[in-house]
Amino acid sequence: MTGRGWFSAAAALLVLVLVAGCGVGRGSAKVLGPEDEIKVGVIPVADFAPVYIAAEEGYFEDEGLKVKTQVMQNAAAIAPSVINGQLQFGTAAVPPFLGAVQKGLPLKAVANGTSIAADPEQDPSALVAGPGSGVERPRDLEGKTVAVNALSSIVHVTAAAAIKADGGDPAKVTFVAMPFPDMVPALARGAIDAASLVEPFYARSVGQGTRVLARPYSSALSPNGTFTVIFTAGPFIETNPEIVRKFARAVDKASVEAAKHPEKVGAVLAKYGKLPPEVFSKIKVPLYSDNLDTAAMDHTAGLMQQLGFLPDAVDVEKAVWK
Repeated sequence: MTGRGWFSAAAALLVLVLVAGCGVGRGSAKVLGPEDEIKVGVIPVADFAPVYIAAEEGYFEDEGLKVKTQVMQNAAAIAPSVINGQLQFGTAAVPPFLGAVQKGLPLKAVANGTSIAADPEQDPSALVAGPGSGVERPRDLEGKTVAVNALSSIVHVTAAAAIKADGGDPAKVTFVAMPFPDMVPALARGAIDAASLVEPFYARSVGQGTRVLARPYSSALSPNGTFTVIFTAGPFIETNPEIVRKFARAVDKASVEAAKHPEKVGAVLAKYGKLPPEVFSKIKVPLYSDNLDTAAMDHTAGLMQQLGFLPDAVDVEKAVWK
């Protein structure tokens, strides 16, 4: 699929989001009182452990907030729910968040989710080739089929960047959307040639003889920079600025705690993501930080535009709540 094709797929989804947007975000503008419940859409992966930790450790309660985490299996359902006011906050990787902002959705990042570790050995992502695929390096993927969890996702963007950096043409690669759990067996039976994975699926694939071609996150994105965010709708910020301040403060505190005590990350992943402790002990966890890095987000926006995932530039500063 070409870069234009990638954008068209993302644009189709975003059109649906806009249609569901209830006046493009005005549904989120309701004023919440001190007794009202605040709902947060969270995917049960390590990237968003700080939200769960803030709930478990009582940081939201300390701020006087009644927060309920709502487990969701993909980011595609979160943005329209935030826009409609069904959720007050959501979680996303930077690429789909920027794609939504570029299309005009009034979303703003309010806190850092996770950052990119400068050390490639701590990178939780991997572009891997299946056993017997004959693929030795990223540029060999021209004419091959590569699985990503969703088109225009962060693993898609960074896999394309790794292929281009190695002298290959991402437009000559067939990218297919596939849930992470399905990728490892698909590699084993030769249904796909390669996959762009994250933990814990990367660790499982290595055990089945895959070849690591690249570490996409650390090679394509800014070291120590933001790659996932916690966001809300602009109209919600206008009507509930103090709630947003308190919420962001609690998440930032939890991010610092996650960095100091990775065992707490394992505990919330076991509870909310059903990840066995023995699996958690073997995986690489993301870098947790309270620094919402707009420069890193701007770098990602430029990379997406260069690769054809975005048709125009994004004003990242306006997409981040101060």
